[in-house]
Amino acid sequence: MREYPVKKGLKTSVEAVLEIVKKYAQGPEVEGNTVIFSMPGIKKIRIECGKKTLDVETETDPSYEDPAKSLKMYNNMITELTGFDSKERKKRMSKV
Repeated sequence: MREYPVKKGLKTSVEAVLEIVKKYAQGPEVEGNTVIFSMPGIKKIRIECGKKTLDVETETDPSYEDPAKSLKMYNNMITELTGFDSKERKKRMSKV
């Protein structure tokens, strides 16, 4: 499970996360404060909504033929959810 910090001003509520996830996946489900869905190349994604962070757990689909495409889609979604691009997230993770 990865913990992603969220930029100030962005909402981490289930409703806000669900709105963004619907752009990338069809039929996301909500269980409490967790959004569960799948994307091409990723069997299952669980996003647990916190106050200032999002905890994300993924399960990849090894049979998917274009992993680069799924990685790009996943990174775009995480960027939209957190407000930080992959370089900024890497920089923040290395500080910890």
